[in-house]
Amino acid sequence: MISETLDGSLCYDLLSGKIEHHDTFGFIKGISMKKAMIITVGTGRTGEDIAHAICVSIKQQNPDYIVFLKTSKTDKTTMPFIRQDTILKGKQYEEIELSNPDDVEKIAGECQAAITALSKKGYELQDMVADYTSGTKAMSAGLTIAAIKCDVGSLVYVTGEKDEGGRVIPGTERPISLVPNRIKADTLFQDAIRLFNIYQYDACLETLKKAKKLLADPAFIDRANALEIVSKAYMYWDKFYINESFNVLKDTEIKQFLQEWGIEGQIKKNKQVLYKEIENKFCEERMVDLLENARRRGEAEKKFDDALARLYRLCEHIAQCYISQRNLYRKKDSEADTSDLDLSNLENLQDKYEKYRDSKDGKVKLPLSASYDLLFDLDEVPGKYFLEDEKKTKKLLGLRNNSILAHGFNPVSEKVYEEMFLFMEGFVKKVVGDFGYIRDRIRFPTLISP
Repeated sequence: MISETLDGSLCYDLLSGKIEHHDTFGFIKGISMKKAMIITVGTGRTGEDIAHAICVSIKQQNPDYIVFLKTSKTDKTTMPFIRQDTILKGKQYEEIELSNPDDVEKIAGECQAAITALSKKGYELQDMVADYTSGTKAMSAGLTIAAIKCDVGSLVYVTGEKDEGGRVIPGTERPISLVPNRIKADTLFQDAIRLFNIYQYDACLETLKKAKKLLADPAFIDRANALEIVSKAYMYWDKFYINESFNVLKDTEIKQFLQEWGIEGQIKKNKQVLYKEIENKFCEERMVDLLENARRRGEAEKKFDDALARLYRLCEHIAQCYISQRNLYRKKDSEADTSDLDLSNLENLQDKYEKYRDSKDGKVKLPLSASYDLLFDLDEVPGKYFLEDEKKTKKLLGLRNNSILAHGFNPVSEKVYEEMFLFMEGFVKKVVGDFGYIRDRIRFPTLISP
């Protein structure tokens, strides 16, 4: 099988055995594929007028195989004129009588069955045309629904100059074609925006991938690619890949779309935060970042176990920040090693914390509660806040320890999450100088849907 398609090269058709030329979008140039057409058949004034419009559409589309969707009435009034028209010469066709011309749901099902049957005959969906010009409103709606649902290549409607009764004048007919895939692609794009706005970045990226497969329009692809770039950046950030997120946002050339979606300003703020987190792991921005990450898990996704795990990590991170600022960690590869407390700088507190030295590697490793005991001994704000209501603190941390994502088997309820979140939010407000300002710069953007 020869298969080079995206550069004006060659492709071997398994059905015909011919080598065919394709353009840059993979569409065949100069050689028509096997084409099928499905047409609803109405009555019109005389039957002959509608038959003429249908034959005009057939001539314009030039299908190899035609399926006529008729009723018992149109079988007598319209189909005889179509059958005797020379346009059917050399073409294969079949006639399907619909069970109820006024039941949209049934018609859609029967149309879908007809489309499936055509697929089994070897006709590709992208090479099918659905003409919904005539017939009852239910027939037109049913065929349109089935065509869009099945990814039929195009929909056709015959229009023209109209008489006083609103009917197309014979001889003025002209078919108008539209691509259902554009409708589906646009719908998927709107779904991608919705997913982005509820922080479902992986799902957003998958949806965009499907949309781009449906439509090769350059303008649409540019828009989808722009949203893909932004989604990747926040997917990385949401998973704590700070460097990767910053690099994606730093190198973007999609200003037009950022302005259109109303997020250019927020992205500028976000990049400033990312840069600070890259430069300093123990900055205040990372504290607020962890809090916001937990909020997204709890409020948006209702994943309370995940949210509580992040809040616990935030509690641990705050202690690490303050201990690091005091230069109480030993250095490893020029960075503070949070698993190795340097007792030499603790003076009168050395004996108290010597008991946390690991006999295997010799490092002084402080558990969470001991970290806050140390901060209390050093008269630091976090130590005071943590031990202010020690009973409540131990209760909340105990609930986390009993959760399925820590050491126990209990799921975390929304009530427990909310209680822990409020506690940690109050904690961060105590230790972060300008909490509101930083939080505003950390908030993930939401897109304005065009």
